[in-house]
Amino acid sequence: MTKRGFGTNFHKVYGSNPESYNKFSSAEYFSPKLYKRIHELSSPGVLLDVACGTGHKINLLSKSFEKVFALDYSAPLLTLARQKYGRNKKLNFLWSTAAHIPLLDESIDTIVVTWGSFPLSRTLREMKRVLKSGGSILRIGACVEDEFTTLFPSFDIKRINRINRTFISQGFTIEHHEVAIRFKNLKEAKEILTEIIGVPKQMINKTVFKHKVILCYYKKV
Repeated sequence: MTKRGFGTNFHKVYGSNPESYNKFSSAEYFSPKLYKRIHELSSPGVLLDVACGTGHKINLLSKSFEKVFALDYSAPLLTLARQKYGRNKKLNFLWSTAAHIPLLDESIDTIVVTWGSFPLSRTLREMKRVLKSGGSILRIGACVEDEFTTLFPSFDIKRINRINRTFISQGFTIEHHEVAIRFKNLKEAKEILTEIIGVPKQMINKTVFKHKVILCYYKKV
């Protein structure tokens, strides 16, 4: 049986301690090259973030768009996102699954997905349905076993490769990039990673982890 989240506690933490997940999300720093590519590949106008979590990333990206929809199925994560970023008038929060996006056909200019977990085939159909002609889908996810994913109890590189091949088969182009997961101190790193990954504290002995990721992008003709 496939273990959800590669044996980690991410999905449990979404409901039990969304603030802890937010601390983890806030510790993720895209490289300047990755941020540049996101902006280069985006189509200005209306942005949709699929699986937005606590809204940290979408709040940063919203500056470049006129209107933003932030979608997630975790009510606790969305509640925290509203509390933290509700003053950003561009943000519109949607509680829904990624496989049933409650938006009109061809109503979105750019879709961003970062580490989302969802029924892949149905979600891809939905994203393409709501995307305008000329619009872009940008998806960021894992691609190799690195110093971060090595911590996962049941990381499965074959499963990762299958997922990435599905995106390629659906017309996506891929690029390799890097994300730094950077904590303030070792105590914070141990507390957060032990909770969300479920590994013993003695396995965490550094404050910065380099995470190799893949950027898959698609332009609708």
